[in-house]
Amino acid sequence: MGMDHVSLTVHDVERSIEFYSKALGMKLLRKSVVNPAPGIKYVNAFVYSDRLLLELVTAEDVASERQNPETFQKAMRGSIGITHLGVRVRDLDSAVAKMKAAGATMIADPLEVVKDRVETVYFARGAEKSMRYLRSPGKKPWRVALFSDPDGVTIELMER
Repeated sequence: MGMDHVSLTVHDVERSIEFYSKALGMKLLRKSVVNPAPGIKYVNAFVYSDRLLLELVTAEDVASERQNPETFQKAMRGSIGITHLGVRVRDLDSAVAKMKAAGATMIADPLEVVKDRVETVYFARGAEKSMRYLRSPGKKPWRVALFSDPDGVTIELMER
């Protein structure tokens, strides 16, 4: 079993396709009009980058608004449920510039997570090599920046 995709409910699928293309370099894989039952019709699209598949689904007219968090703490730990979309980047500074150019709102200044601030209490033996970067920061600190997309979804950029 493996993770298939992450889905975001958005106001405007076209706007979100454009945003994720500019901000994260994602490409449109598929766009559909879905009519699963009488009286139900919506637009969805799948965008992708490397191993990340993101589904964008049109919100109902009565969908509740998401509250934009003002701080790192509120963005990462202020609500129950899916709190953010985590994106690993090679160069945080250039990723931050792309996000700003795409119109994303920065939640908090970038911060560094250093080795002595993380205590790994368990890590699976035999974990895939591609997952080992999650163990804990090494000599080089992790760098993190948080943004909100046009619908208020929190995006975490992580340079590890």
